[in-house]
Amino acid sequence: MVQMSQTSWQDISLADVKEILTFAPLNLAIGANPVLHYTLPKELVAGEKIKYTLVAGFKTITWTGIIGAINEGKLMVRLEKGPFRGFTATHWYEAEGSFTACCDEFTFQGFTDISESTFKDLIDKTHVIYAMDSRKAAREVELSVEAKKQTQSFESLDSSATAG
Repeated sequence: MVQMSQTSWQDISLADVKEILTFAPLNLAIGANPVLHYTLPKELVAGEKIKYTLVAGFKTITWTGIIGAINEGKLMVRLEKGPFRGFTATHWYEAEGSFTACCDEFTFQGFTDISESTFKDLIDKTHVIYAMDSRKAAREVELSVEAKKQTQSFESLDSSATAG
């Protein structure tokens, strides 16, 4: 079994953290150390999926988890699909003045294509990244695309109303 936990503070409100984490980072700078990031679903309810990505150099490991329960604001997640026999995670977010604490705990069990000792060495070097600026950029792109679709829809409707 391999475990990892991390707490980070974000200089934005609790509501903004939860909303921004629903967008995948637009781009990431990959350095010498492996990074792990996840994308929350739009609704934080039991049964929704969380997408995880671990990037180590040119190697990427992805998996999905399902929110099994939400207890006192903590998201309890279990493996849906991925390269592990077992995976659990707990995520919770707490307002601390003008900051938000993001707390994450992960447990991995059984691996399909990496030995446990190799994976443990990898996880020991891994940091969870939140990439808030990159996620905000992704949100802006998505909102821009949606606005353009709405504009094209209205233009198309207007054209058909005046035709003939």
